[in-house]
Amino acid sequence: MNNLALARAFFEIADLMELNGENPFRANAYRRAARAIEMLPEDVGEVFERGTIRDVPGIGVALAEKIGEWLSTKEIKYLEELRQEVPPGVVEMTKIAGVGSKMARRFYAELGVTTIDELEHACRKRKIRTLRGMGARTEWNIIRGIQALRERGNQIPLGVALPVAREMQGHLEVLPQIKQVDLAGDLRRRRELLDKLELVVAGLDPEEILSLLPGLAEVEEIIARNGSSIRLRLKSGPELEIFAAVPESYWWTLWKATGSSEHVAQVLALAEERGLALIGGKGLEPAASLNGVLSEAEFYQLLGLPFIPPEIREGKGELNAARQGLLPQLVELSDIKGDLHCHSRWSDGVMSLEELAQAARAKGYEYVAVCDHSQSLTVANGLSIERLRAQHREIQEVNEKLDNIQLLSGIEVDIMADGSLDLPDSVLAERDVVVASIHSGFRQDVEQLTMRVIKAMENPHVDIIGHPTGRLLGRRAPYAIDMERVIEAAAKTGTVLEINASPDRLDLNDINAQAAMEAGVKIVINTDAHSQPELDNMHLGLSVARRAWLTKDDLVNTWTLKDVKEYFSRKV
Repeated sequence: MNNLALARAFFEIADLMELNGENPFRANAYRRAARAIEMLPEDVGEVFERGTIRDVPGIGVALAEKIGEWLSTKEIKYLEELRQEVPPGVVEMTKIAGVGSKMARRFYAELGVTTIDELEHACRKRKIRTLRGMGARTEWNIIRGIQALRERGNQIPLGVALPVAREMQGHLEVLPQIKQVDLAGDLRRRRELLDKLELVVAGLDPEEILSLLPGLAEVEEIIARNGSSIRLRLKSGPELEIFAAVPESYWWTLWKATGSSEHVAQVLALAEERGLALIGGKGLEPAASLNGVLSEAEFYQLLGLPFIPPEIREGKGELNAARQGLLPQLVELSDIKGDLHCHSRWSDGVMSLEELAQAARAKGYEYVAVCDHSQSLTVANGLSIERLRAQHREIQEVNEKLDNIQLLSGIEVDIMADGSLDLPDSVLAERDVVVASIHSGFRQDVEQLTMRVIKAMENPHVDIIGHPTGRLLGRRAPYAIDMERVIEAAAKTGTVLEINASPDRLDLNDINAQAAMEAGVKIVINTDAHSQPELDNMHLGLSVARRAWLTKDDLVNTWTLKDVKEYFSRKV
């Protein structure tokens, strides 16, 4: 669990630096390093011991020293110093929708507010409106944000949960008593936020397996133990429930533990309707009617159904679609032909243009678009018109040098407060791909924000709307925007909507992506990668697409480059 724990320390440093008003470039460097560490395929300690830690994107001399310090002592002196300067509750405030680092710093510095409870009290006592630039609406929005945060509790984002679960899966697979391990529950269905991690294990003696698990080095404590499962608290924080079964009934335990409860109930009702008993005497084992069934696929076949992918087992029409032969052929990772929103070191990424192209080629992609930030986003080293044209010349040089990959000249242009773009049409017309995104002005009302995005889509040069709702999972709620009207405008203008696969975003979510698909809007899964490891986040966006019932025909980046260019050219 070194990777997750160290990444958390670096994320905390970045948050505390922002709260102290320090250089945002330095804070973002810690965040990039944290993401790279999270995604390492091996323990960061092993990478450090080999002396290759500086080969990890975003890790320079200073950060490598701090990694070494943490590996030796499990502490970072700089982090401890920052903690002394900012009370822990002030950091917690930034998890409230609409409360960023600058605002939290003002509450602390000007009102002495140090906890979320104190902030709520200040809102209800009308103290926030005494601060310059804030009013009654600010107080109301903060109170709503606090309520939403409390309702959300300690849910774990999918992008955080998966690496932890995979690591635990690896630890369990090497135990001689265990024959098989799989993800289950919300994790297997790829829900974006999870209350807990769930795994199913198979072995000849499930009782013995369950008795072994509390002794694993990663386990902090036992929460509860039932007949066929155990709930544990991991040292890294999340709750983990493990179900154990003998090999013969493993598939049944996996199916039930995967859920959802609505899907399971509907399948059991269908079986009863057909006179087929599924549950054995104790309600834990499959009935005798399922003897000889060895997999979920065979189980569905017995019921006269095709295999139903876990991502759509939500009890929301998948059973009727399966009975009618109308289940879609969900998009697969192998269908992806390119990534149309990536960043380079020209703005706030860490890859050179050639490194980006080579990394995309190594994934078997046909194309990749470099869409660095535009000039108004100075915090991300946004490109002026002159720098953008210089970058274009370098892109041409890379394309002349490399075979079997096309580097596209793009831009992530900022949508300004009035819906205009921060680059002229003449410059946008020179780009292969234009992604338009909102990065500021989140506190406008629903009408203003909706019209900003619609006006941007009406620009003939805008191909894609990036991270359309602006949310940060577990940290910032979507801004007030009417997605029904946005989707309607996207269909009318032929603008593509993005599923941003960054683990912080997953935006569009599955509900909005499905609504867009049903309205005839085309969608793209982009990683918004700022480093090479972040290109691997494509699978997270794919999970959203599959939960939205999308096929490869619905997704622009499963198309050939020729078809992508033709589609984008129709708008101009």
